[in-house]
Amino acid sequence: MSAQSPTLAYVMTHYPRVALSFISGEIDEIEALGGTIHPIAMNLPDRADLLSEDARARRAKTYYLKRGWLGLLGTFAGTALRHPIGIAKLLGTAITSSRGSIPITVRRLSHLVQAASVAKVCANRNIPHLHAQFGQAPATIAWFATEILNFGNRPRRTWSFTIHGFHDFVEDTVSRLDLKAGSAAFVVCISDFTRSQLLRLLHPSLWPRAKVIRCGIDLDAFALRAPRQPSAAPKLVSVGRLSSEKGQVVLLEACKMLIDRGQNFELTFVGSGPLESLLREEIARLGMQDNVRLTGELAPEEVRKELETADLFCLTSFAEGLPISIMEAMAMGVPVVSTAISGIPELVVDGQTGRAVPPGNVEALADAIADLLSDGDKGEQMVAVARQRVESQHERHRNVNELYALFSAQTGAANEPA
Repeated sequence: MSAQSPTLAYVMTHYPRVALSFISGEIDEIEALGGTIHPIAMNLPDRADLLSEDARARRAKTYYLKRGWLGLLGTFAGTALRHPIGIAKLLGTAITSSRGSIPITVRRLSHLVQAASVAKVCANRNIPHLHAQFGQAPATIAWFATEILNFGNRPRRTWSFTIHGFHDFVEDTVSRLDLKAGSAAFVVCISDFTRSQLLRLLHPSLWPRAKVIRCGIDLDAFALRAPRQPSAAPKLVSVGRLSSEKGQVVLLEACKMLIDRGQNFELTFVGSGPLESLLREEIARLGMQDNVRLTGELAPEEVRKELETADLFCLTSFAEGLPISIMEAMAMGVPVVSTAISGIPELVVDGQTGRAVPPGNVEALADAIADLLSDGDKGEQMVAVARQRVESQHERHRNVNELYALFSAQTGAANEPA
């Protein structure tokens, strides 16, 4: 089998999206290596995701599934008429994979309808391999679309998907990663922890399909900053969606504890989400209006500016994969305090590259923040080791090269006779 420059469909929930800029970076790297990516997104982008010329150019290249359900249903009906037996079998798979849950069955049927349009796009553009970002809806659609593409005596298509963490494997009935991994050529796992959670669902014969390829960042864009002088009012920054699993309320409580100990600081939350109103209420209840700032969602260059002036980066999640925001902070030389969960300890090694504390433990979090704020030498030592760890594990060019090799091999395989 000879590898060749891959032509792929990337199936996603949203594209472009500010909060998922790492996907845009991955696509850019693959295309710079010679690959061709056809973006397919379930949802139209929000206005806030289209503020730059780059984002608008990405939108112009993307096929959006939810532009109109009438067209989706028409494409599905045409597919069913041409392949009644195949579609009947896929309907059975969609229903049985839901394990009796009516809401999940409805979602599976919706994904099957969307998959018919994805299959049509891939057939028309002669796309031999589909890749889904995240293991839930995008992977279901790519799975079903590949099955449709492989009806009859056609050149065989293949597919793969990337799983990132908590939302992909927290509910086995919804994600059914066991069935998807059994169908996919390979599954990309962004950390050893993520791979372990996939392996627990699979027969050992399928374990070789699970490949650890860590998310990467552009280290040129997140250059190591010059050492900072201690601030009278240190700036703490937390970047992430404002949602319950991110644990921002715990960070507020820890910071209130520090205020009561006499520590002055400014805490900045970067991000948006359903917990924003509750956070504002908690800030008022704790009397921290003068200490806490909420910026909303920011473009990547604005996030870099926040990190450039930060004295400490804090991420207090209860559930994660391995956050890009931690990599960015460590690459720039910002000391990090985070929680010892999921894939985070693979990057934040307590006492070496940062501080990792038990999730939900307010006092331990407050102590770790105070420790780094009070000992600048310790923070600088950790910063140097942290940068080295990001360089060795999360350099985007190198990591995408591994992914590109997998895609190239599948493209070659897809073009060989069955």
